[in-house]
Formats: sequence, structure tokens, C-alpha cells
Amino acid sequence: MHTHRPRFTTLLSLGLASALCYATVQAAEPATATKTTAAAPAAKVDLSFPTGENWAPATEREKMAYLLGIRDMAAAEYQLTGPNPKHRTLVEKLVESLDGMTLRQIMETVDSYYKANPDKQKQTIFEVVWFQLVQPKIGTQPTKSSSKAK
Repeated sequence: MHTHRPRFTTLLSLGLASALCYATVQAAEPATATKTTAAAPAAKVDLSFPTGENWAPATEREKMAYLLGIRDMAAAEYQLTGPNPKHRTLVEKLVESLDGMTLRQIMETVDSYYKANPDKQKQTIFEVVWFQLVQPKIGTQPTKSSSKAK
């Protein structure tokens, strides 16, 4: 049993409550904010993962909101799957590696990475979080296929 369950339960509750508030606000806005007509089709939604190109111009609040979303998603799945998930998942390693870090610390790490690596601006924010914060803590673990190859 994980000793951090109460904290993640609290995070899960806060995350779900904030998501509900956000969804309520979003549901109220479209009536006045966006109207589509037969002549003007709705714009395509860009569902690509944000990169350093999106990170640099973002406000601190936007950066923190993005990282909060990652953390809340991970905490929610971590709570739902329990200690022995049925399917392979990255979530347990993500949650355990980021445990004890503040959103500000994560944000500063991502900021520093993109500043130090101007040629890596197309790398996704999630990749930066994973390879700069998670992988160093979990180490490089061989996959089943690479261990069979030996």
C-alpha cells in the first residue's frame, strides 16, 4: 500500500473539482463566444502535444496550468489503477518521481531545459518532464524484448 494515498486523494478531488468548474465555464461561453454558420465551418482543433515553441511565450499561469493537468491526470489514473495495474503504465513512475516536487520546481526545470537547448524547441513538454525529471530517478530499465535479446 502506498503511504502517499491521502495526499493523492486530495489532489484527485481538487483536480476533479477544478476540471468541473472549468467545464462549467466553458459550457457557458460558446453561446456568445463562438458562432458557426453554414458558410463558416468550425475551425479544426489542434490536438498536438505542446512543445518548447508553445512553452516560451506562455505565461507562468499557463505553464503551471499545463503542469497541473499532467499531475492531476497522473494522480487520477494512479488512484484508479491501484498498486498493481492491469495494463502497463508510465503513471506510477511519473507520480513517484515527481512526488515532493512543486509545480514551480517542475516549471523551472522545463524553462531551464528549453533555454539551455534552443535547438530542441520542437521537443514536447511532456518529453522534457519525462527525460529530465522522471527517467533520471528511475534509471534506464531494460524492456522485456531487450533482455531476451541478450
